Amino acid sequence: MHLAQIRVKQIATESINDAITAQVANQAGVDDLIDWKTDQNGKTTGFMLNYSAHMRITSDTIKTVRSTLDQVSRLSEHIPLGQALGSPIIASFGPKIPIKIEPKGEVKVDLDTRRQDVGINSVLVEVFLRVKTELSIVVPFDMGPQSVETEIPISYLLVVGDVPAYYYDNKGNPVGENGSNAPTISLPAPETSTH
Repeated sequence: MHLAQIRVKQIATESINDAITAQVANQAGVDDLIDWKTDQNGKTTGFMLNYSAHMRITSDTIKTVRSTLDQVSRLSEHIPLGQALGSPIIASFGPKIPIKIEPKGEVKVDLDTRRQDVGINSVLVEVFLRVKTELSIVVPFDMGPQSVETEIPISYLLVVGDVPAYYYDNKGNPVGENGSNAPTISLPAPETSTH
C-alpha cells in the first residue's frame, strides 16, 4: 500500500502539472489576471486579481484536473512483488501486483500570489495555482486514501518603484547616487554585558 501511494502520488502530480501547464500556455487572458492600481502620475500603487479572469482559470483548471484524473484512473499500473517485499535483490522480480486509482471527493483549486523583495523598492509577484484533490488507491485486499497537492506558477510580475536618492546600509553609511548629500546618522552602540 505504501509503495502504491508513492507511485499514485507521483503519477497524479505529474499528470496534473502537465495538463495545467498545457492549459495555461494555450489560454489567452492570463495577462488580464492582474488589475494594476496607479496614482494620478501613473505610478503603480498596488494591484488586485481580476475576479472574472480568476474564476475562468479556476473553473477551467477544475475541468482539466477532473479530466486528467479520469485518464489516470484508466492507467494500468503494477508493482513487482519483490519491491513490495522490500528486498533490493529481487526488487524488479516476481508477479506484478495491480494498482487501481479511483478519483474521489472534490477538486479544490486556489489562485494565489506570493511576493518577494528583489532590490530597493522592487517586488516580484508570482501568481500560482494550488490544486488539491483526493484519490483512493485499490490494491488486492486493501484500499487507502491518498491526497495530492501541487502548485503551478502561471505568471510572474515585476513591480519596480522609485529608487530613493540615497539609503543607508546596515552600518549607517549612505549609499546611492546622492549618498554624499545624505544627512549623517549614528547607530546606537551595541550593548555590552556588565558581568
